[in-house]
Amino acid sequence: MGKKIIRVGYVASILFLSLSIVVPAKAQNSGFSVQVSPSPIIESIDPGVSKTVELKIRNQNTQKETFKMGLRAFGVDNNSGEVQLKNEEPIDVVSWVTFAEPVFSVDAGQWFTQKVIFDVPKDAGFTYSFAITVSRANPTQEAGGKTTIEGSVAIFALLSTNRSDAVRKLDISSFISKRKVYEYLPANFLLKIKNSGNTIVQPTGNIYIQRSLNSTEPIDILSVNGTGAYILPDVTRTLQSDWTKGFPTYKDTSDSGKKKLFWNWSDLQNLRIGHYVAKAIVVYNDGVRDIPAEANIDFWVIPWKLMGGLLVIAALVITGVVSVIRKTMKVARKKQKDDATE
Repeated sequence: MGKKIIRVGYVASILFLSLSIVVPAKAQNSGFSVQVSPSPIIESIDPGVSKTVELKIRNQNTQKETFKMGLRAFGVDNNSGEVQLKNEEPIDVVSWVTFAEPVFSVDAGQWFTQKVIFDVPKDAGFTYSFAITVSRANPTQEAGGKTTIEGSVAIFALLSTNRSDAVRKLDISSFISKRKVYEYLPANFLLKIKNSGNTIVQPTGNIYIQRSLNSTEPIDILSVNGTGAYILPDVTRTLQSDWTKGFPTYKDTSDSGKKKLFWNWSDLQNLRIGHYVAKAIVVYNDGVRDIPAEANIDFWVIPWKLMGGLLVIAALVITGVVSVIRKTMKVARKKQKDDATE
């Protein structure tokens, strides 16, 4: 077999949960370390118009490096929400997304400003999503046909075109609680949101914890999509929100996922017992105004062990009080009888 190069280090975690974060990629075994900004690239462009976006690239290696730019297609797993970065170029944009300097050199520790040029065709579609890659122009190779692990960094790009027939629409596919009855908090909620339009949409919103559906004063408010994630057309995202403000509460104690019950007595006023309603309100902009979507579920918090313990204590107290009363009454009757005898 000939020499083979495996490229690793692509930023391919859960799609768009990290789209507002600058992510450096490192492959320590080959000395590859690059930082890019902005990451991701999110642009709205008019069809038939050319637009240039600056991408800053820092060489964090210890020597001067020569890099090359590239384009990669990616897909999204609807079940897990994970990015599946592909080896092929995105055929729908490769002819009109170019770079001012496809190959360039940067001294150690220095920044380079790359110009990304979008020559959007007049007949462009509604939205495009792809990855821009930065990698070594001359990858390190080992003798003897051994595999070399080489680093690359991928910057996700989301482009939407300002077409008059663009449709921005979100639907709440489902809203569930992981359990119907909780002994203690946290309570975990899963909100599935589908982009049923034809362009990218960024939802915002909250989950209101209430005693009843029509309560005017919520007990607590949880954020929905606090990271500012975008949803691609025909993609369903699952967003999790956790209600943790309670007494006592379970908390993670290790990487193994084991939980421990914490009793913070300063939170005693947050003891949760009974029936609750979680009302989710998600808002998106359809290009003209903000549109709300709503769903709600009910659930229970029943700390049965705590309630059982309190019942046992109450039973013991009641038993003790009854015993004292009976003993007192018995002594009183005996004294009354003795007095009558005299």
